[in-house]
Amino acid sequence: MALRLPSQFSTPRHRRRGSGAAAPAAASAGLSWRRSLAADALVSSGCSSSPLASSPSPSPGKSHARPLVTCTAQAPAAANLAPGTPVRPTSILVVGSTGTLGRQVVRRALDEGYDVRCLVRPRPAPADFLRDWGATVVNADLSRPETIPATLVGIHTVIDCATGRPEEPIKKVDWEGKVALIQCAKAMGIQKYVFYSIHNCDKHPEVPLMEIKYCTEKFLKDSGLNHIVIRLCGFMQGLIGQYAVPILEEKSVWGTDAPTRIAYMDTQDIARLTFIALRKENANGKLLTFAGPRAWTTQEVSDIT
Repeated sequence: MALRLPSQFSTPRHRRRGSGAAAPAAASAGLSWRRSLAADALVSSGCSSSPLASSPSPSPGKSHARPLVTCTAQAPAAANLAPGTPVRPTSILVVGSTGTLGRQVVRRALDEGYDVRCLVRPRPAPADFLRDWGATVVNADLSRPETIPATLVGIHTVIDCATGRPEEPIKKVDWEGKVALIQCAKAMGIQKYVFYSIHNCDKHPEVPLMEIKYCTEKFLKDSGLNHIVIRLCGFMQGLIGQYAVPILEEKSVWGTDAPTRIAYMDTQDIARLTFIALRKENANGKLLTFAGPRAWTTQEVSDIT
C-alpha cells in the first residue's frame, strides 16, 4: 500500500513542490516495539556530566539518590522491501529542526544544495523561518508514532537533532520517540541515519539523558541501518544564556567548581562537519566525536565572560 503525503505538509515559499515518491509496501505494516526504563537501583549522584545532559546539581554535603535508567528495546525485524521509486541522495529529513543545532543543520544543508524537509511539532508559532530559507515543513510528533511514517516518504537520509523539552518526561521523546523513528526508518528503507549523542555518555549511566543516548546508540547499531553517531561536548551558543546574560543582568551564575573541562563548539561548525562526514562512505557505522579546540572549566568561562 502506498502512503500519500498528508495535508500537513507545507511547501517552501520560494520553491515549487515536487511529487513525493511512493513508500514501499512494508511501510504499511504496524510498528511493533517495546521498551523498559526501570528504576532498578539507587545511586549517589556524585559524578559531573556534560551540560548537554540536564540533571539537577546535588546540594553541598547531601547525597541524592537517583534511579538508574535501563533501556531495552526489540530491534526492528528485517524488512523485505520490494523495489520502489528511487529517492535522490540529496533528499534529507531534519528532526528537531527548530533547535539550536537543528536550525544550523537545515541552513547548512540548504546552502550545500540539499532538498530539506523539516519535521516540526504542531505549535502555536509556526516555524516560518524554515520555509523562508527554502525548506519544506511537515508537522509530526515523535511522541505519536503514527505521525512519523508519512514524513519519511521520498527521504534518503535522516538527521536526528531532536531532544525532549524540559517540561516533558525524559523518556517520552528521547527514548520512546527515537525507537519509533528508527524503526520507521528501517521499515521504509531509509538509506542513512545520523544521530547526535553526548560525549562520554557510556560512562555516566547515573545521568538519565546520557544513559538514554547510549541506549539509543546501541539500538541504532542493532537496527541494521547505515548510520553515523556523532557525540558532542557542548554548544558554544549555550554559553550566552548560561553565563553572559546572567552576568549582564547582575544575577547569579550557576555552575560547578569541579575541574571538569568541556570543549564547547559552535553549532555552525558542527553542521559543517556533519555534512563532510555524510559524504564520506567510510564514515558509515562509525562513532565520531566533535569537540572544540580547547576545553574550559566553569570558572574559566565565567572569568572571560
